[in-house]
Amino acid sequence: MKQQELETWQKVIDEIKINIPETAHTWLNNLEPALPLYENPSNGIFLMKSNQGFGIQVLTQKYLSEIEEALQKVTSLKRSVRIVLDDTKPSKKKIIKRPQEHALVQEQIDNLKQMHSFCGLNLKYTFGNFVCGENSNFAFNVAKMVAQAPGQKYNPLYIYGNVGLGKTHLMQAIGHEILKNFPTLKVKYAKAEEITNQLTESGIVLAERNSKMKKLRDQYRNIDVLLLDDIQFAEGKQRTEEEIFSIFDVLFHAGKQIVFASDRPPSSLVCTPDRLKSRYEWGLNVEIQIPDLNTRFEIIKKHALRSNFEINDDVALLLAKTFNRNIRELEGAYNKLSAYASIQGVEATTELAQKILNLNANSKKITPENIIDKTAKFLGVKKEDILSCSRSKDIANARRLAMYMCREITQMSLPEIGEAFNKNHTTVIYSCDKIKKDALTNKELEETIEDLNKFIKS
Repeated sequence: MKQQELETWQKVIDEIKINIPETAHTWLNNLEPALPLYENPSNGIFLMKSNQGFGIQVLTQKYLSEIEEALQKVTSLKRSVRIVLDDTKPSKKKIIKRPQEHALVQEQIDNLKQMHSFCGLNLKYTFGNFVCGENSNFAFNVAKMVAQAPGQKYNPLYIYGNVGLGKTHLMQAIGHEILKNFPTLKVKYAKAEEITNQLTESGIVLAERNSKMKKLRDQYRNIDVLLLDDIQFAEGKQRTEEEIFSIFDVLFHAGKQIVFASDRPPSSLVCTPDRLKSRYEWGLNVEIQIPDLNTRFEIIKKHALRSNFEINDDVALLLAKTFNRNIRELEGAYNKLSAYASIQGVEATTELAQKILNLNANSKKITPENIIDKTAKFLGVKKEDILSCSRSKDIANARRLAMYMCREITQMSLPEIGEAFNKNHTTVIYSCDKIKKDALTNKELEETIEDLNKFIKS
């Protein structure tokens, strides 16, 4: 940064320190702008970087609003802040870089601009950060081949697997690698739900509909690589599926690379039109499965190393054995444990892990699958119907109840619950709010919730 920018940035840091506890000041030491301070990104997001993964977690989860307020107060620019991990900067020892290494770092920062303004990629989702095991070896190698020759083989690539197994990580790693190897190519990562939201917005104001639709279509068609995630959320949404079909045909026939990700194979998208389903099946379908114990152990050790709060092998093994459903759940357990240990200034032992994560009480862990299965049995409907697109009254009520129970019993976030039911988080919010509101005036429903709660936990 230039001297004037350095002085301004120091004022931002000083202002942040005024508004957050002193115990959190240590995480500000390595925080800096990823882009020039007064560069105004098109999407209104100001990108900061840090080489401390755990510090990013603390600042993002607890103090993001204070950081945004400080930035606005000092620079008079109102922006949303996003903090990303800077893998190019050493976290402990200062290393003198050769000129070639400086050039490489600058090239990576320059790529940040492109990612930040358009691509939608998360800097931590690279091939280097992906722990490959027997569960993901084939998918990993295919993804690398796609990144080395986009549009030339395995097009489209369709990655599927259960929630939290690394599909998004692998998909975004393809984008990062392509930007590295082919910096002139335009890469776009998006979720299917975004297309639905954009289509809805484009039709709100009739006078602007045509221009908004053109802008939307240009956004997805004038690119070289499309990474479309969570396509199961497009299922049953006719306008979204028609748009995906149209985008696919334009890109595919132009020789552009397409990568899809979903929580199930194309054959299981029962509400998807056959013509779109066939497009999903044109290239190569690869599955990511649940990682085995050794792979989960390596995942948690690497995550700990990246977060600058390492744990001993006994603790890592305990987490790997206990949280065996998906990677997201595993890393979430580590984050909770490391946050507590760091803030309290204590060692992360197995005893502490059992206490903080309530492992003894959760020896029989209740999962969304348990809740859906038991809700179906309790209400006399089929589990498959709850997960289907059916809108019949009985099925819709069972689905809402199951979502509500997931919200009440588990520690899952709204998006995670949505993924378990193949719905978006707004549907989960509506369902939970409706059940909660109806239960206030419906004694029978209140009793049903109590009985179902006991049945699920039995």
